[in-house]
Formats: sequence, structure tokens, C-alpha cells
Amino acid sequence: MKLKSILLAGILAIPAFFPTNAKANDIVKEHKELARTIVSLGVPVSINTKIHCPTGESGSYFAAGFMVICQDNRTANGKEVEWTANDLDTLRHEAHHLIQDCASGTIGDGKMSLMFNSKEEIYKFLSNSSYTVEQLKQIAAHYQKQGVTGYDLLMELEAFVAAKDIPPHYISRKLMEYCS
Repeated sequence: MKLKSILLAGILAIPAFFPTNAKANDIVKEHKELARTIVSLGVPVSINTKIHCPTGESGSYFAAGFMVICQDNRTANGKEVEWTANDLDTLRHEAHHLIQDCASGTIGDGKMSLMFNSKEEIYKFLSNSSYTVEQLKQIAAHYQKQGVTGYDLLMELEAFVAAKDIPPHYISRKLMEYCS
């Protein structure tokens, strides 16, 4: 329960990062709602914990039903800091992995799946994204260096595209649809 409170307190503090205009306020509001949705589903979230946030790590979703956010500007004390645009992207990315967890069962059951039913559908989703083919290849190469291949690599690419191209309010709705 304490982790839920920490996430909500932090996400509620993100407005300081954004300029004060209507669009920025909408972005903040949508990310707060996404965070509330994740917490309401009972998913523990850890922010900037040393054990889960080694250098270079931005976040993770574990198929056991646990999410980690490692902020860009984190400090050695492990406390939450001001949220950056990339931190919010990480929140959307990891939230999409939560949707993938629910797509083939329930939260934390160790089963994950793509949101698309065929290779053609996932390739169409990736090719119609705002990422260039070269950018997708760079993301794939990064994960392949870490030993991620095949289906797991497609799941990462799907999460990258979802985080970049799908607004947080829509991700929240899909979380409720798939995970409730």
C-alpha cells in the first residue's frame, strides 16, 4: 500500500515540469489518471529504488505484476524527483506491458502477449507508427544486444510504439478494459 501512495504522491507532483498552458495541463491530467488506474488495479510500483534502477535503466514491468519507474534525474538517495517527458514516456511504456500481461490472462500470472493476433497486424502497427524504420531497427538492436529476440522483441517494439503514439487516457481505458 505504501508503494501505491508513493506513486500517487509523485505523479501528482509532475506539473512543475510542464509549462502552464491548457495542453500541458491536459498532459499532466492524463498521466495522473494513468497512474491512478495502475494503482487501482493493485499493481505495486517502485520509483527510483536502488535495487531496481541500475545505471541506464528507465523502468520495467515484471510479469509477476510489479512495475518500476527509474527517473532520468534520480539521485543516489533514491527519492522521487521532478518528472521529465521521458519519465512519462516510461510510465506509458510500462503501462502497455501491463496491458500485455492482462491480454493473455490476469495481472501477475506470468503470461504476456502482443495486442495483435498476427504478424501482419503487428508489422502494420509498427510500420504505421511515428518511428522511422531506422529508429525501430536501433531499438531492436539495443534489445538484441541484451539477448532479447523473437516474440519478446516484438513485445518491446509494440510497447515503444504504444508509449509514443497512444495517449495516456487511451492507455488508461485499455488497462481498465483488459485488467479489471
